[in-house]
Amino acid sequence: SPLSRTPRSNPALYTDAWDLIRELYAQTPAAQEAGFNASSFSFNSGDGRCDHCQGLGYERVEMQFLSDVFVPCPVCESRRFKPEVLAIRWSGLSVADLLATSVVDALPLFVAHPEIHRRLSSLDSVGLGYLTLGQPLNTLSGGESQRLKLVRYLGAFTSAASASQLSAPDSP
Repeated sequence: SPLSRTPRSNPALYTDAWDLIRELYAQTPAAQEAGFNASSFSFNSGDGRCDHCQGLGYERVEMQFLSDVFVPCPVCESRRFKPEVLAIRWSGLSVADLLATSVVDALPLFVAHPEIHRRLSSLDSVGLGYLTLGQPLNTLSGGESQRLKLVRYLGAFTSAASASQLSAPDSP
């Protein structure tokens, strides 16, 4: 089946790493002081996303006889979030900065977070380390999409295999 064709989907979401990353941001002292929770760092819903573009980062200009044109959001300047959310830093990066980071460059940031590191390193292992965490999936080539689907399949298989090993009785 094809990948999601919505511009909201990205490699971090597709590998289920984004929920874990949002929780890291929500646990920062600055986020807790501001009253932010993990949903504040979601560009799909929540109070933290840009109200103007609804977290897309761009506006779609419909052209009558040509393909639609996408222009950066004039309010958030393609950063997807409100300024108060962008002010929160984890490892020196705002949430928008992290989304603009390649998988390879993000891996060292998550060494102390094994589940996130595992999910992102699987992207690198199939040659997708150059993708940014926030790259819209609808911009991927057919080959990139196939490798991303492979990552998800192998990730699910690995999780299931690990769970079955944990629950399997010890053999004599």
